[in-house]
Amino acid sequence: MGAPQSLTAARVEPGASEPAAATPTDAQLLAGVVAGERWAHSALFELLFPVVSRTLHKILRDKSGDYEDLVQVSFERIVRTLVGEQRTQVLNLPAWAGSIAAHVALDALRGRMRERRLFERDRAEAPRLERVPAGNLEQQLEARQKLEWLQKVLANMNPEQAKTVLLHDVLGHGVTEIASIMGVTPAAAQRRLSRGHQELTKRAAARDKERK
Repeated sequence: MGAPQSLTAARVEPGASEPAAATPTDAQLLAGVVAGERWAHSALFELLFPVVSRTLHKILRDKSGDYEDLVQVSFERIVRTLVGEQRTQVLNLPAWAGSIAAHVALDALRGRMRERRLFERDRAEAPRLERVPAGNLEQQLEARQKLEWLQKVLANMNPEQAKTVLLHDVLGHGVTEIASIMGVTPAAAQRRLSRGHQELTKRAAARDKERK
């Protein structure tokens, strides 16, 4: 997939400014983005696309439908936050970009939940049997149902708690790093994580009770 239009690379024309080094530092890269340099936008996309794509896939588990649009939205938010009047000071660029993509994924999950409720759709779609090996059919269907349940719970949780759980449990960030990414104290990050886990445990218990 190509870069979003706003980040598409172009050859540097004679006389145009170029990065100070063959491999710019994060500081040089961010300065170039803020200045509107085309090489910087291209380098930013190449640096962050893997983490954005991986984050969206880990949360949504689906690269069809609006996936490419969500990549575009993620980069638009990344650039807008970096060049806006209230610029964010970024210490770990890939980790921070992953948190932006996680937020976009959560927004997408909430949108899907609203759409399903609006049109009164059955949450469990008909399984595509031809894509599932016969020996693993039951296991894969169960895994799919668990994933859909988890996505629904995250979409309906407190947004900050849901994002903290995703950063910790799905993307593997520690509490201190999460605190830096989200601009809160480690104690606040830990509280959000604990409350998020408590909410997941509570809803899982309620689901198991309904099944009995």
